[in-house]
Order: sequence, then structure tokens, then C-alpha cells
Amino acid sequence: MKYYKSYTESHDGEEGFYYCEVKNGLITRQINAFNNVLYWATPSDEYDEEYFFTDQPEFSLSKNDLEISSDEFLDLWKVATTQKPD
Repeated sequence: MKYYKSYTESHDGEEGFYYCEVKNGLITRQINAFNNVLYWATPSDEYDEEYFFTDQPEFSLSKNDLEISSDEFLDLWKVATTQKPD
């Protein structure tokens, strides 16, 4: 597995980060982070339907993607999946 982080913007134009877990070229888990809220998603579930799992799970590395450690992603995933909805 590999893990990546990249800059993204929310539906409202807020700056944030997109994190993903990639296995065999496919995104398996993802997190969109905006204003201290972590919108996590998997193929079968999500934190908020506004930030559902990607409809294009094939991962293609770009110059904007930064590889991160599994520990960094897994720590963030733990926080994301235990946060309470607003």
C-alpha cells in the first residue's frame, strides 16, 4: 500500500488536503480535510454524503501528490472515523 496527500478545495472553495490509500493502483480509502473536519470515505461508507467515495478510483500519480507514511495516514484515519458529526 502507498499513501498520498495533495492540495484540494472544498465545494465552497475552502483550501484543504486530500489523502488517499492506494493498493494495486486503486484508491481504497480517502479523506478530505477542511477546517478541522475530516470527511472520510470508502467504497461502502462515508462520513458525509457530500464527500462520497471517488467515482474514479484509478490512481495516477501527479506532480502535486506527496507520498506520506502509512503511520501518518492511519493516524489521520483513526481520528477521522471517530470524530462526532456536527
